Amino acid sequence: MSKTRIRHVPGILLLLLLFSVTGTTQFSASDSTEFIKGADVSFIPQIEDLGGVYSNEGVPQDPLTIFKDHGVNYIRLKLWHTPDEDYNNLEKILVMARRIEDQGLKFLLNFHYSDDWADPGKQTKPVAWEGLSFEVLKDSVYQYTKHVIQALNDQGTLPEMVQVGNEITPGMLWPDGRVGGSYDTPQQWQQFGELLKSAILGVRESCAGGDSIQIMIHIDRGGSNSGSRWFFDNLHAENVEYDIIGLSYYPWWHGTLGQLTSNLNDLAARYDKDIIVVETAYPWTLQWYDSQPNIVGSGNDLHAGYPASVLGQSLFLRDLIQIIRNTNNQKGIGLFYWAPEYISVEPLRSPWENCALFGFNGDALNSMDVFLEEPIDIPAVNVTVRLNTATLMDTLQENHYTQIRGEVSGLTVNDLPDGQRVTWEEDSELILENAGGDYWEVTFQMYPGDELSYKFWTGFGFRQGTFQRLGWEGPITPPPGFTGNRRVFVAGEQDTVLNLQYYNSTSDYKDQYWRPFESKEDSTAIYFRVNMGKLMDSGRFDPDVNGPIAVRGDAATSGGQLDWDVSKVILQREEYSVNNESFWAGTCYIANSDVADAIPIQYKFYVENDSEIGWENSIPNRQVYTTGSDTTLHWQYFDESGSTSLVDPENSKLGMSFRLRPNFPNPFNQQTRIQYALENPTFVTLKVYNLQGKLVSVLVQEEQAPGTYSRVWNAEVNGNIIPTGIYFIHLETEYGLQTQKMLFVK
Repeated sequence: MSKTRIRHVPGILLLLLLFSVTGTTQFSASDSTEFIKGADVSFIPQIEDLGGVYSNEGVPQDPLTIFKDHGVNYIRLKLWHTPDEDYNNLEKILVMARRIEDQGLKFLLNFHYSDDWADPGKQTKPVAWEGLSFEVLKDSVYQYTKHVIQALNDQGTLPEMVQVGNEITPGMLWPDGRVGGSYDTPQQWQQFGELLKSAILGVRESCAGGDSIQIMIHIDRGGSNSGSRWFFDNLHAENVEYDIIGLSYYPWWHGTLGQLTSNLNDLAARYDKDIIVVETAYPWTLQWYDSQPNIVGSGNDLHAGYPASVLGQSLFLRDLIQIIRNTNNQKGIGLFYWAPEYISVEPLRSPWENCALFGFNGDALNSMDVFLEEPIDIPAVNVTVRLNTATLMDTLQENHYTQIRGEVSGLTVNDLPDGQRVTWEEDSELILENAGGDYWEVTFQMYPGDELSYKFWTGFGFRQGTFQRLGWEGPITPPPGFTGNRRVFVAGEQDTVLNLQYYNSTSDYKDQYWRPFESKEDSTAIYFRVNMGKLMDSGRFDPDVNGPIAVRGDAATSGGQLDWDVSKVILQREEYSVNNESFWAGTCYIANSDVADAIPIQYKFYVENDSEIGWENSIPNRQVYTTGSDTTLHWQYFDESGSTSLVDPENSKLGMSFRLRPNFPNPFNQQTRIQYALENPTFVTLKVYNLQGKLVSVLVQEEQAPGTYSRVWNAEVNGNIIPTGIYFIHLETEYGLQTQKMLFVK
């Protein structure tokens, strides 16, 4: 049963794409065994002895054959010293090793150095080793390890990889090799290091091929960078020589995928070791089959975007593989799914049945097909989406929040080629950055032929939406050929910047590329917008009595479209706008022949039927420079000063006299470096905001000369480390505002 990642792409279009982009095939020709796709199947002997049957599409088969046919290339087995039952011992390991060899699969042996489970909660010595002196204990570890590897070598089933200890974050063979807590002492770390060296030496001196076996050190802190650093920094101080870092990552215990990503990238750079996520899993249901309570039985254990379903299990596994593949310096070399075979049989039963890769009846789930998938060899294209929120009936500011929510179908599902996730929920990672005033932009990657269905969401923070529809825009009519209430983009073979799109605050359907004004070939449109809410609250302005609002200004620089004495541009009250319809908006059309780039247009807002003077009288003249492109001016309160500089919508991030660069590293754990460049002298404010739009830190607030600047932020406020989450860097100068998104993970 072989399936690919191709979904929802019409057959003819797909064939054209594959032949035009790659010439022959959609997948790379690299050997699938280069990336480890492993499974720990230590329960197979016991389940088979109790009558358990595994099948593929209803046909009973050897479970190792099923795994191999679904892309698994490595098998992991755990070894206990002298277990109470006749399983997980050397005799059973030898039998399973022959079966692994017969299937042409590779083999990872996991020494627990215990008679039972060894994990972060217990590292109990084998009964046979109790009461031994430390020197005799070291020798026992050496001799035992050597004996096991010799036995495997003698029957021609030498493992390619050996794991010395299981989840040994707190050490092993307690209390002699215990570390952490009250045992976090130089003496304990030295003893722990010596025990590991004895085990490794036993592997190396077991046989002629012992030196070729890769040695893994396995801990449980997949999502904890601080915990991982603590362990491996101390281990390296003991000069323990090993090849691979092994991590357990179960999302209900070990943090988010973002935290895992950050940890993988940091460990790869810090220790220059290959890394394997050697234990992981995800539930395909929250239901029970037997009377044994399941370890993962609550919806609280799930991650957003990954339901407890076969699809959710597939999405999790696919995304995890992508994260590991994308680890810095290509140090992420694979993963092992823990106990995918652990189905329920009497009297064993299973607390893991809903996390297996087989259904309750023992038939392989479709989620196992993810192991067959290979990296797509079609080059991705960059897509830039631009949004204008001048039509949002709320007071959105540059430090607030705009987001694309939706789904992508085609060669990818949910996760884009650059790793960003797009969903219809709040966890969608396509967050637009402010490009000045009402203009917002985001750039991401798609594969040619992929279809993105989406809508815009706006908010004052991550979860606090604007007042209409809790942040969601109104109904949208997609381009011809598509149906439904959505925006649609189908990626081509070239980088693309989509036409500017406007947010729909109304309850009426709007075309995807609608505009709040008419575009004219011979004229430039300037969309004015003012908020009269404060005047309404003060009692000075009654819309029904004193309205409407006009724009008056300099006739010479506006081609006669504005006038200081006559109201030629009348603004209309925005129905359904915030604060009792407090916004007024309208368009001024200036002939292109009258547009003067270097000369600003002077203007003010004017109350037509004011009982006083009608003018904004507490501020100097407003002004705007025109560029020949239709644009909007970011809303302002009547009679309050603020930036109204025009943004060129066709080139909104280029030609600026300053630039905020992406911070590095990002995501980051302890500190990150923020860089920006200035082409002209200007007053600079560099601030950090959280998702709720609350100011977190002011890094710069001073006049600065042209040049390149760098600031390091330690992710703390008043000496306290900030919470994990998304933050925004705001660089504001006299020429406008730029924003970058960054992710902090503890």
